[in-house]
This record gives sequence, C-alpha cells and structure tokens, in this order.
Amino acid sequence: MVREYCWRLRVRSYETDAWGQVPASGILRYFEQSAVAAAADAGYGSDFHRENNSAWVVRRMSLLTPTLIRGGTELEITTWISHFARVRGGREYRITNRATGELLASGLAEWVYLNKQTLAPLAIPPHVAADFDPPGAPVGQYDFPSVAAESATREFVTERIAEWHEADSMGHVNNAVYADWLDDALNAALEERGYRIKALREKNIQLRGEHYRLDYKRGILPGDKLRVVTRISGRHMSGQESLYAVDQAITAPDNTQLLTASSIYRWRTSEGDPAEVGALGE
Repeated sequence: MVREYCWRLRVRSYETDAWGQVPASGILRYFEQSAVAAAADAGYGSDFHRENNSAWVVRRMSLLTPTLIRGGTELEITTWISHFARVRGGREYRITNRATGELLASGLAEWVYLNKQTLAPLAIPPHVAADFDPPGAPVGQYDFPSVAAESATREFVTERIAEWHEADSMGHVNNAVYADWLDDALNAALEERGYRIKALREKNIQLRGEHYRLDYKRGILPGDKLRVVTRISGRHMSGQESLYAVDQAITAPDNTQLLTASSIYRWRTSEGDPAEVGALGE
C-alpha cells in the first residue's frame, strides 16, 4: 500500500503576500517541509542522510494552484512517493482546505539523490522503494491548459544578486526562492508595460500564477549575479477571463541557464474572482 504522509497547519499571517494570499514560493516551502517530514516519518531523516553522506535536491517541479490560499485557512497537506528510477524519485503533493475538502494546490516534484559533498548522483538504496511502495507513476494530473502562442513577443530582463538569506542548509539558494524571483520579474515586466503594481493592489487585482513548471538546471550560490528573462508567449481568452503563458529563464552572466520555467497566469481579484485588466505583451 502506498505510504502517505499527512499533516495540518493554519496559514500564518507572515506566510501571505501583499494581497493576503500564500504565494507560489510559500506553497513550495509547504511541499519541501512535507517531503522532509514524510521521509523522517519513514526512517529516512537527518540521521540517515548523515550516516550515508547523502541528500535529496529538486530537479523539476510542477505546481498547480487552482484556488487562492488565504491567511488563516486551515490546510491539510498530503504527500506520497509516486515512483523511483535509479537516482531519481517522484513525489506528489496535495493541499486541501481542511474545513471544506476543496483542492487548493497540487504538485509533482522530481528529486535527485546525491552525495552531499561531491553532489554526484547516488543510486537509491533498494529497500527505500520497498518501504514507500510507490504506485510506479504519478497519480495526479499536471497538464497545462492550452494557450495559443503569440506571433510576436517581447523580452523583459531584470538583474539581481543571490543573497545569503535566500540560501538553505546546503549553502545553495533554496528552490522556493526561484518562484519569488520569477514573480518579481513578471511584476517588473508589468511595470515596464505600464501596469503599476501599487495601483493594481489598490484595486484589489493581481496577475496570479496558477501553473508553474520549473526545471532547475544548476545550483545558485549567494553572491552569484543573475539575469531573469521574461517573455509573455501566449494568451487565451475565455469570456471575461484571460490566461497568459509566460516563459522565463534565470541565467548567469555568461548566459548559462540555471533555471527555465513555463507558467500560466490569470488576472484575479484578491477574493479569487476573474478580473480583466487588458492585454499584455504588445
């Protein structure tokens, strides 16, 4: 039987953003804590990794957030291993509203098992799969909605330096931080197009990410100089709603790719209702 791990929490005020919602980065932190706790619950916590000089790092993440998560909401978070393959493991996540059972977020992560010092991949011990009894393939659906490509797109570029407060216990920038960088870069693109974020917030409107597909190429260290390239690559109209496809890349100064991302954003009010503001990407 598949081994599931379930825990509950109430969203704290400091976990929400300027719109009173948990951002994508906060959900990714919930996922990470769930994975750590689930592994420890099965006997593969910090002592196991210390004895084996090992660690897990995220290589890919698909995140779906169909419903806004508001401050004060009591959440139930469930996670399980979907599959193992040599040095890689898939883990799925579901976040629901404990009171109503409504699905708030789901995700699929591909983790790589590696040597903590050399960062070289390690073969997953055979007994791990037996202990978790994975189904062998993802259970959930993580497909993106179809969005027609724009014939002409414009790139927006921001630059930043990775900071020490963004690093985790391995000394690399935590995987959840990347989502903040991507959202910040999109907000900068909006500002450049004349959409003032402060004014949008005063109107209770936001361009909210609903689907993220993140491909982590290489670790980022504090002090690294970065470029974030944002391109609004497609738009889909449905009634009063607009979906926007956004392609982004985080690169080093020599253009080495550190992360690529494809996301879907939608105009929403802070209550989660549709909001139409205007076309992007011209």
